[in-house]
Amino acid sequence: MAVIGFIGLGNMGMPMARNLVQAGYLVYGFNRSKEKEETFEELGGRRAESLSLIAEKADIIMTCLPEPQDVHDVLSELFEMEISDSLIIDFSTVTSALHENMKEKAAGKGVQYLDAPVSGGTAGAEAGTLAIMCGGEEDAFEKARPLFDVLGASITHTGPAGSGTKVKLINQYMVGMHTAAVAEALHLADESGIDKDMLYDVLSNSFAQSKIFDRHYPDFIAADREEPGFALSLLLKDLNLAGEMAGEREVPLEAGRKVKEMFEDAKQQGYGGKDMSAFYQYTTGKYS
Repeated sequence: MAVIGFIGLGNMGMPMARNLVQAGYLVYGFNRSKEKEETFEELGGRRAESLSLIAEKADIIMTCLPEPQDVHDVLSELFEMEISDSLIIDFSTVTSALHENMKEKAAGKGVQYLDAPVSGGTAGAEAGTLAIMCGGEEDAFEKARPLFDVLGASITHTGPAGSGTKVKLINQYMVGMHTAAVAEALHLADESGIDKDMLYDVLSNSFAQSKIFDRHYPDFIAADREEPGFALSLLLKDLNLAGEMAGEREVPLEAGRKVKEMFEDAKQQGYGGKDMSAFYQYTTGKYS
């Protein structure tokens, strides 16, 4: 079996790397916070301790990082090392332009490259039921397919490198819109004297049902839980990336512009580190 180097053991990366270990793969985990590497070792993985060790040991290098600059910096450092004949898979949500650039650099090193952003949140990462949207060459995708089967339940080859990220950013745009709709609808229910549990039961069997509503209400809002499965600040980052993508193609996203402004205000009001569902608390606090 291929030896894997997994870079980024955060809320998503840790359970993904663990699932690969449980599937029988030898996985070296690397993280800026070394406590995460210790946790990964307790889960059966191996500590990488350095990027150079991953470059030396791994046949397949996976990255799952929060920001575009993180991906750029880590991959640029790896490209300075001897990693020929390997496969790089990036699960991060960044930009298609970054992936196209990294794909070109990878080809110059004799390395295959896939952008494979995921959706499904920490619950999907834990359960191995993520949606994986993968851009890159067909043979690289087929090489990675057994690994994707461990991590996800819906796996799609979307086209060339960068296309997976385009699909993911459209997904994140809709996540932002749905999150705002859930928050404002529940605030309207509060102010109208409508029981939210009853409303959720009704709307879950109506056209208003959505995976975001199913996530945000029972798991976070009704449970009075704000610790981030996916932080509001990260969703705002993705909305900004989706806005950049739209701007490059002269697509106005008029409704999205207003929603993004509201998320920016929510972050400024201290909600950035909370789960994205806390947009409901922001909405009720701002307009009550």
